[in-house]
Amino acid sequence: MKRVKIIANPSSGREEALSVIEQLVEPFASKGTTVILQFTQKAGDAARFAMEDDGEECIISIGGDGTVNEIVNGMYAAERKVPLAVYPAGTVNDFAESMGIPKDPYEFYAMVCYGRRRTIDIGVCGDGAFINVCAIGLFTEIGYSVNAEAKSSIGRLAYYAEGFRAFRGTDLSKQSFKLHVETDDEEFETDALIAMVVNSKSVGGFSKISPEADVEDGKLELIVIERMSISKVLELFTSIGLGKHVDHDHFIYRKVRSVTLRADKPMRVDIDGEKGPFLPQTIEVVPGAIQFITK
Repeated sequence: MKRVKIIANPSSGREEALSVIEQLVEPFASKGTTVILQFTQKAGDAARFAMEDDGEECIISIGGDGTVNEIVNGMYAAERKVPLAVYPAGTVNDFAESMGIPKDPYEFYAMVCYGRRRTIDIGVCGDGAFINVCAIGLFTEIGYSVNAEAKSSIGRLAYYAEGFRAFRGTDLSKQSFKLHVETDDEEFETDALIAMVVNSKSVGGFSKISPEADVEDGKLELIVIERMSISKVLELFTSIGLGKHVDHDHFIYRKVRSVTLRADKPMRVDIDGEKGPFLPQTIEVVPGAIQFITK
């Protein structure tokens, strides 16, 4: 490999990104590889860097899910087919973790050089692409309220702590919404707490919430968690942790190529942890949109 581009969020993952970059650059440089290093400073930087063709043979993302999302959007918009490798340096790295990406920098380097090049699906919602999840409803705005200092100091625990705080003060009867769903094969309405369209198995730290997800099957997974009592919610989340949730009475799970979601009140879509458009939206799979490097 003669030329690689590293797009990094230097504040990601308790600011471990700088240490990781140093450890990654060394083996590349020792083999004579030119490393183009680009640091993000503001929203939109990662997408812009990914759109630019600097002759690189690989793009490496170092950051969290938000950084990856921007890079995927840039690559998709520019129709770039250069392989993408994702180092999980951010607070939340659901997609990288679901793909079994190593965190050891030297193992990661070996993966980039000798790993599999897989052609994977992404999703599109409105004008934005996503690699992992679109979500609507309860808890989807937690990431916006967790401050940078907490993310840096305690990592994923910051999200769990905020989620527990929000859940403890939540009146579920006021959090539900009437959801109208239209998929390739069916149409239905339900009172929902959360709706998600998922590409990988992992969302929000739950490693198998979407157990049948396959990033190469040309489909996405629709998940709807219906309105229920707090005791039932606790029961469901316990069963998710045990991988026994798919048959729960209030858990709807479908494979879809396209799904249109409407709600009876204003609902914003969260796209890979970032603010997206308001419903109604049609969310579609784009098969084989990105080349992705795995072990």
